[in-house]
This record gives sequence, structure tokens and C-alpha cells, in this order.
Amino acid sequence: MHQAKIFGVGFHKTGTSSLGHALSMLGYRTVHGDGRSSKHGGDEGVSMIRQIQAGDYDLPTFPLYDAFTDNPYFSIWKELAEKFPDSKFILTERDEEGWLRSCVRYYSGRRIRPMREWMFGEHGDPSSSPEATRTWLTAYRSHNADIKSYFAGSPDRLLVMNVMAGDGWEKLCPFLGAAVPRRPFPHANQTKPKTLCGKLARIFKKWFR
Repeated sequence: MHQAKIFGVGFHKTGTSSLGHALSMLGYRTVHGDGRSSKHGGDEGVSMIRQIQAGDYDLPTFPLYDAFTDNPYFSIWKELAEKFPDSKFILTERDEEGWLRSCVRYYSGRRIRPMREWMFGEHGDPSSSPEATRTWLTAYRSHNADIKSYFAGSPDRLLVMNVMAGDGWEKLCPFLGAAVPRRPFPHANQTKPKTLCGKLARIFKKWFR
């Protein structure tokens, strides 16, 4: 059992699943999101959102796990930094265009789960309109900038990783004071490329010209 909590605070589709697998390989009891198969009996975030909105950040997962990735943890990173002063934070990020394209491919047409509705309201599907795409991109930029600013004077508490660009054990292990495993760094949930429809192509052309 590890004493200090580890929080992966990168947005969806930035390598959060890969980070979760890596932390598990290092011996951390790790939970990813709020799936129904988790030890505490998750409900896709419904109960956690209700608890957080009531101002209670003593989530039921904290006694059960050492490391936490995905939502709701990345949404309440500042509160967690104050609640767990000895904790460490790992911000996974990737280039904006690649991130947004991956989100559009993955979430287009999928059921909007409670966590995404909590974050983005009516814009839970990033492919639904140019406004939704803009909302996701603005949130991504603001989230990453705020975390980097908050931890600017605490390099021992924040690690920034770009898993998509090849960051792996060589960055993660020194930050955590862990030995480098002999097994390769995991790469999970990679979105398979597919051709975007004309509507989405126009959205990207508008925002990345």
C-alpha cells in the first residue's frame, strides 16, 4: 500500500488508460473513472457528482485505491491538491488537433454519460456542432494551463507526460521514485483512424487554419 495518492489529471483521450495500466504495473491500486465494476460499486459518476456538488470531496474510492485517473478526479484536481497535500499529479496531454480529432472519432454518436454531461452540458458530443467542438477545445486549453500554473513552483508534485509522443517509464518512474519495469510501457485504448465526414472536416478546418 502506498501512502501518497497519485492523481492522473489529463483529459480523456490523452493516454489516461495507458497511465492507469502503468500505475497498476508499478504496484499502485488504481481506479479509472467510475465504472460499475470498481470495488466501491460505481454508477458512472452519478453518486460522485452529487457528492461533489454538495461540497463533499471525501469520495468512496479514496480508502480503496492509491492512484486515480479519468473523471471525476481530473475535474476536481485543485480540491484534491488541497485535501491531499502529499499527493502527486500527472498531467497527460497531447497536441490539440490530434486530441480533438481523437475525441470526435471516439465520442461521435455515443451515449452521453453523466460525467460528460456534468463537464460539457449540452455539448457532451464534441462532433455535434462547431460550438461543441469549440467548447471542448477551450476547456482542454484552460484545464492544462491552470494545472501548470498552479504547480509551477512544485515540480515534485506535477509531472507532465505526452504518452502519444513516446513518454513512458523514463519520465514516470523517477517522478514516483520507482524502479523501471522490464515490460514495455502500456498503450491502451488507441482510437483507430477513420475518415471524417465532410461536416467534421469543415469544423477542423475552421478551428485549425
